[in-house]
Amino acid sequence: MALLTLFFVLTGIAQSEELIFKDHGKVVKTLSLEQIEKLIPAKTVMVFEPHESENREYVGFPANALFTEVYGEKWRRAEEILFTCSDGYQPSIPSARFKEYTAYLVYGRADKEEFTLINKLQNNEPVRLGPFYLVWDNLNYPELKAEGGEGWPYQVTTIDLISFSDRFPNMSPPNNSSVAVKSGFLAFRKHCMTCHTINGEGGGKSVELNYPVSVTEYFKEPWLARWIDKPASIRYNTTMPALNPYLKDRETTIKNIIAYLKAMKDNKRKPLPSKN
Repeated sequence: MALLTLFFVLTGIAQSEELIFKDHGKVVKTLSLEQIEKLIPAKTVMVFEPHESENREYVGFPANALFTEVYGEKWRRAEEILFTCSDGYQPSIPSARFKEYTAYLVYGRADKEEFTLINKLQNNEPVRLGPFYLVWDNLNYPELKAEGGEGWPYQVTTIDLISFSDRFPNMSPPNNSSVAVKSGFLAFRKHCMTCHTINGEGGGKSVELNYPVSVTEYFKEPWLARWIDKPASIRYNTTMPALNPYLKDRETTIKNIIAYLKAMKDNKRKPLPSKN
C-alpha cells in the first residue's frame, strides 16, 4: 500500500471529501464527510470486492438513508440516479435498483489501510477510491456478485436525480429502430456509457464513439466485436475491461451493441456543452 500512496502523491491526485447532490442538474446540497457523519451513523459492511476478487470490509453510509436525508422521498420517484466521478466514469443507475438491493457509499476501509485497490478488471491499474465509493451487498445477493464491477463507481463526487431522456437526449437511437438496436442501446447504457460518450453524452473516462466519426466507420465489425469481447487480445496493456464474462446471451449482447453503434452512425449530433 505504501507504493500506491507514493503513486497518488507523485501524480498530484488530491482527495476531496465533499459530495455534491443535484436534482435534474441543479445543486441542492453539498456535504462534507464530517457533515454526513452527523446526519447518518456510519456502518461497516463486508462485500465481495469485484475489482480484486476477495472479501473486504468498508466503512460508509447506507445509500438509501443518505438519499432520503438529502432528497426526502423524492429520490424514490426519480427515474435514475447519475453518479459522476473525478476520473470521468459516469454510471446512470435506475432508482428501482436501490429499492431492490442494499448499497453503501463508503469512504474508507475497516482495517484502516489506504482507501485504494488494484483493479484486476483493468490491467491491474492502481486506483484511489475516495472521496466516495458505491458498493453493493453482493454477499447477500448472489445475482449482484455475478455482475462483477458494473455499477460500482469509485471517486464519486456528484449525485444527481435525472430523467435519462432529458439528461442524454443525443444518445437515444431513432424511435423506429429495430429490436436489436433498441436492445443494444439498453446494453450500451449499462455496460459502455459509464466510460464512453455518444455524441458527447456519457462518461468521460474513455473515447467518444460516434462524433465526428463513428467507431463502426474505422473498426471492421469482426474486430469491433473482438474488442468488446476481449480487448486485451488486441491491445497490450489496455485498461478497457472485457464485457462481463458471466453475462447471459453475451454473444447476442455484443451483436446488439454493435447494431446500436451502427444505427447511431447515421444519427451524429454535435456534442452539447458539458452538464457535469
